[in-house]
Amino acid sequence: MKSMTPNASPDPMHNYPELRRRLRDRAARKRLADRVTPGLPVDGDPVETRVPAPTVGTLMDGILCDLLAEKSVFFDSVCAQWDTLFPDIPARPGRYQDGHLFLYVRTAGQLFALRPKLPKIKKALLPLRAADPNAPKRFTLHLEIHSGAI
Repeated sequence: MKSMTPNASPDPMHNYPELRRRLRDRAARKRLADRVTPGLPVDGDPVETRVPAPTVGTLMDGILCDLLAEKSVFFDSVCAQWDTLFPDIPARPGRYQDGHLFLYVRTAGQLFALRPKLPKIKKALLPLRAADPNAPKRFTLHLEIHSGAI
């Protein structure tokens, strides 16, 4: 199985932004063609072909989140060995902050299904903590829903 980092996407189109943009534009032109009345002029900027632009607030949240994330050898080893330790778990390591290890899942159903397994996951991670002398003495596991991050 291909190793996934927290920023990797399982979506195969993620690696082809040009193709994604072409497909998006083709679908927008089709929506416009379906609604156009023959013989009438078309607006220069029709609503059907508009693309939502990210707002400054959403960009700042992502930048601040990256700046506030702690760099940890323990977290890096968890990310590197996650697929070998937990091949069947849909959660992925998301971030490590203030002694809290956050695992990202896609849906609320996955969150509720994995919640009872957190003690077992933590017990499996303890040898990684013991192997690193700078690892935290205590850490807690938390689940968060991040549909686009996984």
